Amino acid sequence: MIDSTSGYATATKRAVTKPKLYDEQLAFLVERGTKERVEAVRGSVSKAKFFRSAIDAAIAKAERELKRRDG
Repeated sequence: MIDSTSGYATATKRAVTKPKLYDEQLAFLVERGTKERVEAVRGSVSKAKFFRSAIDAAIAKAERELKRRDG
């Protein structure tokens, strides 16, 4: 990159980015009416955050049940 005031080449500034926290994507079909049910209960929480929380809770529950069954 050439500096417009001096005419000398300058280093390109690179933005420092945060590491991606969410980098895996899931896609699945749900029963008709599910979107409306989610909208009715999620309040001001974003859809993505609502689904992440719901999935995390379901996985934690399944892990507890598996541990109780196996242990």
